[in-house]
Amino acid sequence: MGGKKRVLRRVAVSASALLTAVGITMTGASPAAAVDYYYELPYPAGEAYTVTQGPEGTYSHTGPYNEYAWDFGLPANYEVSAAQGGTIVISNWSPYWQNGIEVIIRHSNGQCTHYAHLNQSFYEPGDWVPQGRIVGYSGSTGNSTAPHLHFQVIDCNSRVGLPATLQGWTPYTGTRPVSVNSYA
Repeated sequence: MGGKKRVLRRVAVSASALLTAVGITMTGASPAAAVDYYYELPYPAGEAYTVTQGPEGTYSHTGPYNEYAWDFGLPANYEVSAAQGGTIVISNWSPYWQNGIEVIIRHSNGQCTHYAHLNQSFYEPGDWVPQGRIVGYSGSTGNSTAPHLHFQVIDCNSRVGLPATLQGWTPYTGTRPVSVNSYA
């Protein structure tokens, strides 16, 4: 039953994304509100990094908290960019040790983006950052076997992972997406 529910959920998300792309929203929100659901890749424009583990990866992207996450093979101390503008919620060592140093940003659509295993974060909770702003440096803090960036879109309250696209598509394991996330 879980697999069937997952397929139905993905069909609903895909249908919603298609309707949003043509300017129709299922909630009746204005087309401008739909733009809030567009996320850039979490590293600077022109850079390409391998997705070392994509959504539903079998190594550690299982269960509700990580099933829609991406791991990008960024080297240690490389710039991590805000995928969308918003307000910093957390920017420090995570209360969940496995995340290490993390940044969580709340966006105007009510969702959050989560950046984990950082070596350093630059902002304080309550600070507003525009899309493209460097929010920290990649690393290997917490439960991590090598430097990388763990990134996902989450429900701000429960931290449950949400299905999302980056730059309009879903990069899967082994792909090397090129970022268009310009500095702000």
